[in-house]
Amino acid sequence: MSKILFWDFEGVVARRDPDWRLVEGAAETLGALAAKGWTHIAFAAGTQDLAAVAEGLGLAGRFAGLYDAGEGAEPLARAIEAARPFDQAFVIAASVSGAVMPARAAVVPSILVGDASPLAQFCCEKPSEIELALETWTSMRRSFFVEP
Repeated sequence: MSKILFWDFEGVVARRDPDWRLVEGAAETLGALAAKGWTHIAFAAGTQDLAAVAEGLGLAGRFAGLYDAGEGAEPLARAIEAARPFDQAFVIAASVSGAVMPARAAVVPSILVGDASPLAQFCCEKPSEIELALETWTSMRRSFFVEP
């Protein structure tokens, strides 16, 4: 079973102000979710050379794929299409317009981090809460799709 998380790198994983820095709890969350079988793919609409940024933050090798603005428009849409087919997927979003709406257009549920919107399936304050949101989703799916 393929389980993929598409990470909105700019905002959920790291922020630039003016230099890049990791968001508190992001590296630990990536590790915990990888240990539970989730594959990580990152996208960044406002960054070029995302691989170099990830490496500079000590995240080299944590992502199965990196999609950035240097490769063209709509990195999230490109990432989702390149990863299909998958059994489970979520977009881990920092922005409604930049990630939640494109996720909905691609029919992929989203978790909005650091904000709230009824357009996302889940909302949480910080990356450390993503794991609980995914567990809740899994529990809900089991409840709705119980086999006789």
